[in-house]
Amino acid sequence: MNNSGNNQRTVARPAITAPTGRTRMDWPDVAKGLSILGVVLLHVTLAVPGAKDSFLAELNHILDPLRMPLFFLVSGFFSVKVLTMTFEQLFKRRLWFFLVPYLVWTPIELYTSRLQGMVFHGHQLPDWFYYVAKVADSTNMYWFLYFLVWFNLLLWATRKLPAWMIVTLVAVVPWLFMPMFGDSELLRKTIIYLPAFFIGVYFRPLITRFAEVATRPKAVVLAVAAYVAALGIAAVEDVLITRVPGPTQLWFIGFKDEIALLLGGELSAFALGHFSGTLIRLLSLPAGVALAVWLSRATPVARVLMFLGRHTLVIYIGHALGLTLLFGFTVRERFMVIDNDSSNPLYWTGTWMAIAFALAMAGGYLLHLLTRAPVLKWTLAPPRLPESRTGQRVDTPESSRITIDEHTIPRA
Repeated sequence: MNNSGNNQRTVARPAITAPTGRTRMDWPDVAKGLSILGVVLLHVTLAVPGAKDSFLAELNHILDPLRMPLFFLVSGFFSVKVLTMTFEQLFKRRLWFFLVPYLVWTPIELYTSRLQGMVFHGHQLPDWFYYVAKVADSTNMYWFLYFLVWFNLLLWATRKLPAWMIVTLVAVVPWLFMPMFGDSELLRKTIIYLPAFFIGVYFRPLITRFAEVATRPKAVVLAVAAYVAALGIAAVEDVLITRVPGPTQLWFIGFKDEIALLLGGELSAFALGHFSGTLIRLLSLPAGVALAVWLSRATPVARVLMFLGRHTLVIYIGHALGLTLLFGFTVRERFMVIDNDSSNPLYWTGTWMAIAFALAMAGGYLLHLLTRAPVLKWTLAPPRLPESRTGQRVDTPESSRITIDEHTIPRA
């Protein structure tokens, strides 16, 4: 006899595939290495006057659609086990390891950067509420840890929903809040990066298969075509922004305004840019995976990028402190003079970019050394929390874990 109460719902759940070869094991670390390298270079160009016009900055700008989306795709790729966790397991095996470094190091980075402004430019130090607000709303340098927590919570909370509902919640629902909360960093980054994270989770088998054939002509053509399409969307968007609106565009603007009014706010050009921005980033993902696979075959380059990818946390946290404390306090504010017409290379933008990059990476290395210090290392790799009850053990696979000394933490 059929019991309607026992009918099973169809749930979108990816198959968990076993490792099939070296490429599958290496390319995610290479991808994360590319991402963190691009992030450091971006912040270097912001720290050195005139660096935004350099060749490296232009190259980094072209790769911008790959940088953080690829990071969140790989993070989702290694978050499949969240689908089988209890909330206690989720918190103690994943969220705990993101929350501790975020809550410890974000106020430190905020304070040191504001201290630089006070010491050298006479700015006032903000009160304590400034730091609380910046930590709470993710508007800080270490926002990626905040969103790893947020995305893992969303993944866990929606794990039993049917596929169509998950797609709706990821791709549609956030936009309903955009007219009223378009200035929210939490909402904007959720719209842009959550799809990549969920694709990494639910399309893991497809991503794995694509990575295995990424060097074949058909895969290369697909990746390049998708990336060119993304660049085409960006070019069309630039034209539409600068041209005088025609009748069709004016109709869409009016329709957009009516929808926004219905949702209780307005949709600015900046807010609408998140739609094209998300589409551009999603179309760029195949190229990002293919590039990571190709680079994983180039042994010397792969070793460097894999090393960076396996130390993402200390590099991301440490490079910002390096740019503030090692570069800003000790070099930039005291000695830096830019004159690209000078015959002395010490005055060239490129030279100061190299100095800033080296000191940023030195900050990451100092944080790496901190992981060897008793007690202090817990600010980056906190000790595991005991679980209150026994049950079926749900371990993350070896490829989803990294180890700092004797502490093993989940890979982001």
